[in-house]
Amino acid sequence: MSKVLIIGGGHAGANTAYALRKDSFDGEITIISDEGHLPYHRPPLSKDFLKQNMATEKLSFKPSNFYEEQNISINLNTRINAINLELSHAKAKDNLFDFDYLVFATGASPRLLPMENADAKNLFYLRRITDVLSIHESIGSAKNIVLIGGGYIGLEVASAMIELGLNVTILEAEDRILQRVTSPEVSKFYNDFHSKKGVEIICNAKIASLNAENKMINAVLLESGKSIAADIVLAGIGAIPNTQLADSIGLNCSNGIKTDKYCRTSIPNILAVGDCTSSFNALLNQELRLESVPNALAQSKIASSSIVGNELFNNEMPWFWSDQYDLKLQMAGLSSGYDECHIIGDIDLAEFIACYGKNGYLIAVDSVNQSKQFMLFKKALGNGFQLEMSLIKDKNFQPESIFSGSN
Repeated sequence: MSKVLIIGGGHAGANTAYALRKDSFDGEITIISDEGHLPYHRPPLSKDFLKQNMATEKLSFKPSNFYEEQNISINLNTRINAINLELSHAKAKDNLFDFDYLVFATGASPRLLPMENADAKNLFYLRRITDVLSIHESIGSAKNIVLIGGGYIGLEVASAMIELGLNVTILEAEDRILQRVTSPEVSKFYNDFHSKKGVEIICNAKIASLNAENKMINAVLLESGKSIAADIVLAGIGAIPNTQLADSIGLNCSNGIKTDKYCRTSIPNILAVGDCTSSFNALLNQELRLESVPNALAQSKIASSSIVGNELFNNEMPWFWSDQYDLKLQMAGLSSGYDECHIIGDIDLAEFIACYGKNGYLIAVDSVNQSKQFMLFKKALGNGFQLEMSLIKDKNFQPESIFSGSN
């Protein structure tokens, strides 16, 4: 009987186990997680759970009895320290776990601030339930929160903190928020929207120091000389793939564990899924490391397929979403390298789609509160349709016509 050992209990790891059972795999499945909670949904950590509108147990994918019924062994508070390929086992502090197939779903860790007082008690990152529970302990007595980083995590936390009544400041090192992932038009929209809600956004913000007393930060000092009062500091400056174990056994790693389109690593019976991977995408014909729930779910099905001998492979169009206030942002495709951006809809009404073009063809879209039309664009991009920007920019263009054959 084959044994599958999955290291990591996040979206990718847990869903690989679920997919294996759906694919009629009848061997042993073991999940190793270094967290103390059953596998759980991560997006609410920066939204409803952060706002204390959601109980901890509601985050779980499945109840504990599900794992018993599906004969999935789950080991919490367990960390794999070494892997022996010759003996096909992984070693934790007090246990050995045998495997025929090994799946890395080790995720990513937050990029840490490299400065003095970055170990302060009121400086947080946001990756796990325990991070949010620690923030909850500080919110009650806090008035000012400083968010370092104007990416999606920073903006989602900003919206939650505004709703909780805190004074919110975002410090962004780049010229504009969301600079790496959106056009200037979309950045400006989100900058203006958050500003109207009361968020102070400072771009080109270079941090000189974190001022602290008794391991508690009280202010963030910028190189400009500006000092921002802080009761809580949260850093969201990116994530680093957890490849230490993979490196230790000689897997090919570069900005993630490298896999082919079947989620297979450079060792045949070892696979990798989720945020820790740099995986080949057949649709886009390139390697990508994507930190997103849809990517984790897609790869979990592919890994299961590879283990049971089916032929699924990675040809998923990358997509992502972010909820802030009453704004539903949905993105499909990769906009990097675009040479034009055309807006469909009305930015002032917060109902629009930003269409990114390259060499005359659509490569990606950002949608705000236009879910139905977004799904049409996502489907078209995912099916490999070559949509001409000239068609999209026609004043009579209707997204509903994408699949109707009309203009």
